[in-house]
Amino acid sequence: MNDMYDDDAGEIADDVNSVDDVQNQVQSQLMIGEECSKNDDPKGALAAFNKAISLDPSCDMAWFNRGVLLEAQQDARGARQAFQICLDVNPNHAPATANLCILLERIGDESGAYEMSTRALDFYPGHPAIMEVRERCSGSKSTKPMEQMAQVVTTDSFKEEDMQEAMSEAGLDDVNAVLEEAVYHDMDENKNLDIDELRSAAEVVAATENIQEKIELVQPVTQSIPQEQDIIVQEDSKVEPTMNTVDLDALVEEATQLIRIGDPASGLKTLKPYLKNEAANHAPSWRIAGGAMARLDLDEHAISALEHAQKLDPSSAKGWFNLGSVKQRLGYLEDAGTCYANALREDPNYIKPAIKWSESSREINDIEGYLTAATVVVTLQPDNPIRMELVITLIELAEGESEVLELASGLPPTIPAGPELAANALALLGEGQSELHARAHSAMNNHVESVTVWKALIQTEKNNPILWRGLSKSLKAAGDIETSERCRMKADTLDQVGAVVENNVAETVEITNPTNQVTETVAPDAPNLEQQNSANELLLTPVERQQEVVAEVESNPQVDLAKAALDVQQNSLVSKQFKNPVSNSIANQDISWYNQGVALIEAGKYSEALSCFDRALPSFANDDEMVIRILNGRGNAFYYLENYPACVESYHQAMLIRPEDVRGKTLYNMGTAYAEMERYQDSIKCFEQAIPRGLNKEEIKRTKDQIRRCNILLKEQIKKQKT
Repeated sequence: MNDMYDDDAGEIADDVNSVDDVQNQVQSQLMIGEECSKNDDPKGALAAFNKAISLDPSCDMAWFNRGVLLEAQQDARGARQAFQICLDVNPNHAPATANLCILLERIGDESGAYEMSTRALDFYPGHPAIMEVRERCSGSKSTKPMEQMAQVVTTDSFKEEDMQEAMSEAGLDDVNAVLEEAVYHDMDENKNLDIDELRSAAEVVAATENIQEKIELVQPVTQSIPQEQDIIVQEDSKVEPTMNTVDLDALVEEATQLIRIGDPASGLKTLKPYLKNEAANHAPSWRIAGGAMARLDLDEHAISALEHAQKLDPSSAKGWFNLGSVKQRLGYLEDAGTCYANALREDPNYIKPAIKWSESSREINDIEGYLTAATVVVTLQPDNPIRMELVITLIELAEGESEVLELASGLPPTIPAGPELAANALALLGEGQSELHARAHSAMNNHVESVTVWKALIQTEKNNPILWRGLSKSLKAAGDIETSERCRMKADTLDQVGAVVENNVAETVEITNPTNQVTETVAPDAPNLEQQNSANELLLTPVERQQEVVAEVESNPQVDLAKAALDVQQNSLVSKQFKNPVSNSIANQDISWYNQGVALIEAGKYSEALSCFDRALPSFANDDEMVIRILNGRGNAFYYLENYPACVESYHQAMLIRPEDVRGKTLYNMGTAYAEMERYQDSIKCFEQAIPRGLNKEEIKRTKDQIRRCNILLKEQIKKQKT
């Protein structure tokens, strides 16, 4: 059971934003279908979209893409059905309205085309083609119901026993429906439907029936939501309840229990007869109805119901959280953040929306939202891993070198000044002496204290050039120019020594490349969660060290530094993902800082390496490729310093820069890391999303094997959690 469940009925939809391995598979199939379409493989694309529909009948994009493909094949009936289901699932799917209005006019349903063109113009105001359809069909009463459109039934041969088995497995009894769908499933085009092709067709038919039943249940409910002016009129009238008023609270409790036992359809049916009249202004009824719709995967309808509930009762913190969760699942992150903020406004001690808000705001680079949410989390849960992430963000913002700044084009005027941010970070850090302490003191203009910390650090690492350079900077700020210069020269001298170490490492680590099978890493003896989190993101960086040491050097197997956590790194699919800068830039001092950081990691000097990467980062603000490499290097350093939250954050920042360019090999390694953490749902998601992103046949085979293993382990994990 998801830990976001609460006993309170108002929070019945709390887990709608949880990672679902089925949704991960659906997204993978959508990406495969899109890749097939780009590669002019409509049959492969249709197969992928059909699979997505079988996995999740409520996936609007799968239905839409199926409609596009069928329309291209001149299958007007199939395309019409697909577009209509897409719109039934998501009434705000703009492209479906445009495609359907044009299709309806073409088949002679001019009345329907006029209505649909009117809807489409809400999304595409003034669009010439849609305007022409609307003008041509205006006033027409010509219609063409779906039933009047010719059905195409396959003439391919098949074994009767195979058909019966496929239908039985899918729970079907309509042979004609399967034969009609089977037209699209003869993948080998041999005019014979084998058992797998019949199963594929039966699964789509079952999915179609499933979603149509849900729509028939849900659509009348959302259509009965009163308009805002109706609510105001009813409130003003103040009608006294009659003696035989329905006990709505009892109905809500009954519906809640049905949803909890996994029967959201029955829960919604319990409330449905009363939502239009008796429960029209009863917020708990609509809140639970919205939760049921979310469980039925009809998210757009769920949002309508939950928004209505919140209009009726804006004081429900759990209602705002539920609404935000559904919106976050759909990718409406800014709106989700507003909902989470509202939840905290109503209940300042409600940590769930604070955690969700910090996640969503970071994804959209909402600095102010992130700082507010993360501060609430740390206040309510001082030991939450977000604490160190917040510390680093505060210091980087104070220094003006945060990755967030580069992405967000400046700080909001409401963000405190640098010294105040650094003071907040120092308060979260507590007592101690570390580079973060020193950096925080510098950002607070407390240079004397910063000098003290740098000196203390140097006492334990006298040959660390980064510490010497940090001391030099603080001394200069404190006004001791002469001593600052001597420290700088000392750092430069140590840099030269480091360059020699770098070359030695490049020559000696080549013999250590092991060849363990990837599949051996799925069921490890897992370290603690933070360590696994860092290992997860670390999979992006091993390659980094392989290429960065010297421009002409072969892949550096010493990148296998995470071997204790992930043997799979030694057989990484991403061994050539990152390339060293071109040789004419190697002499650049900033590249030298970067290469020095790589060398120091190889030498086991992780704190020094971190400082090198920090020193290199500001110089590459306009070079995304180098920023990605440097952030990955930072993550590497944090990993070995056992600062796992910072490690995860650094890699996450690297991925945010070019999310569309994340390669399948990277996702494969991330999936393996999640498996190490025993987070098998996340692991499966990564593996499935890796498949359509550039893997070769052997790598795809290996990845599918990992998915199979993780599914087995996930089932075992769920069993253990239930006992």
